[in-house]
Amino acid sequence: MRTSKRPIKSGTTGKKLVDDLKPFGKLIQTTYRNDSLLSKPQLAKFSQTSRVMLGTIQKQIDTKLVQCPLDVTAITYCHDRRFMKLMAILPSGERYRVDELVEKLNELLLGDITEATFYQQQQPKVLEKSLPNDISDKTKRANQTLKQRLRQLTESKLQLTQQYQQLKVALSQKEKALCDQMILNQELTQKLETVCETNATYQFKIKKQQQEMGAIREQVRKKQTKIKQEQRTQLKPDTKHICPKTDNRALYKKIADLQLKLSLSQQHQQQMQQMKTTQAQQISRSERIRQLTSELNQTCVSEYHPLLRLVDKYNQLVSEDVVLWHQIQGRLVHDGDEWLFIDRQANEYLLTSEGMNGLLVEELTTAYYYSARQRLDTKFIRLIRQLNIPVTNERDVVKQVHESVEPMIEANYQVLIISWWGETVKNATQKLKRLGIKVVWLDPSDVNNDKIVHEMHKPQYDFQLIVLRGAHHEIVTAAHRLRRLGRCVKVANNPGVSAMVSFVREALKERCDHQTRV
Repeated sequence: MRTSKRPIKSGTTGKKLVDDLKPFGKLIQTTYRNDSLLSKPQLAKFSQTSRVMLGTIQKQIDTKLVQCPLDVTAITYCHDRRFMKLMAILPSGERYRVDELVEKLNELLLGDITEATFYQQQQPKVLEKSLPNDISDKTKRANQTLKQRLRQLTESKLQLTQQYQQLKVALSQKEKALCDQMILNQELTQKLETVCETNATYQFKIKKQQQEMGAIREQVRKKQTKIKQEQRTQLKPDTKHICPKTDNRALYKKIADLQLKLSLSQQHQQQMQQMKTTQAQQISRSERIRQLTSELNQTCVSEYHPLLRLVDKYNQLVSEDVVLWHQIQGRLVHDGDEWLFIDRQANEYLLTSEGMNGLLVEELTTAYYYSARQRLDTKFIRLIRQLNIPVTNERDVVKQVHESVEPMIEANYQVLIISWWGETVKNATQKLKRLGIKVVWLDPSDVNNDKIVHEMHKPQYDFQLIVLRGAHHEIVTAAHRLRRLGRCVKVANNPGVSAMVSFVREALKERCDHQTRV
């Protein structure tokens, strides 16, 4: 596309502008149009820019206007809304259109007009001629916009009227349906009341008949007992003339019959006991344990006090102790009105009033670590005391621990960990990998027990760690069986990351020392 730079000329005469007036003329061409008005911000910006541009010709104007000097920076601008034009007001009070002011200033600088001609008031004939045309054009445009707006309003009114009629019909249908439903409900309530009344009458009749039948039964029973007593008195033999020997024989016969019945009842009782013992033997040991735990609840917990002896005996048979509470360390975090306890493994627990264990809320702080007791079954936290260990950044601590770990001798060790604590096992696996140890992790909540037991019997693992918390009874039993056979297996209660790493390192170190001695 071809473009060319044309010289800036005045709007009416078409004369070429002076070089100093060209920026002001260009400003008028770019920001001002005859058929629109400027907004307040645009008008303020136009006034500020015109003061700067016209300030360059102040000296030339002072040489031309001697008797009545003109300060171009004091020129103000406003809109004449009658003619829809932008007007310039001089300090002396004269009003000019902007393009006419540029033309006057250009002629004054070129020397075409004098000072008296410059201040002569402009004749408004041109404006009067152009006024009717501008007003008629704007009136036409306004009429067109009003007609278009009226058409839109008419269409929207028709649409709203149609929607109103549809909603009115739907409302009438719903009202009719509700009326029918109310009538039906009234009929049903009346029928229900009648049914209730009939039911009450029938119940009253039935009770009355039951009472009558009870009285009749009592009379019949009395008559039957009376008849039986009469029959017994008639059939009773006369024992006055019976020989005593025959009486003893009947007595001996009754005694023999009673002894036979007693022996038969004893045999039957022994058979029942044997059947009970065989049924008890058919139930597996794991099923008995499940029945015991399923029957344990809050009401019968006092009857289970011998379980403490069972725990002590279990601790004597296995190497690990079964406990309900274990001690942990962590820091406190204040979240609104609540306090959270975060342990070393970044597990969060909500502290209750019982969990604070008598410590005042005003004395709690987030700057030091705390020791606490945690219940293994319910994860309940109970604070013990504040430790003299300030809270540090966990990333720096993990970084120092990672940097302080030294890799072991490369021996291609392989370890099996069975636990349902995912985050703990993942952190321990990362540390063990830096030691050159390959770790296989199985989660009892995702993997079947048979598959886990089959994996435990494989000879490829140098050490097996089974976490008691979360492992099933079959897995723990298989672990103890493998340990008795000489395999390197350890059953731990609820170890953390550092405890898992220490268990593995100690076990593999003992294994390595044993191999070197052999």
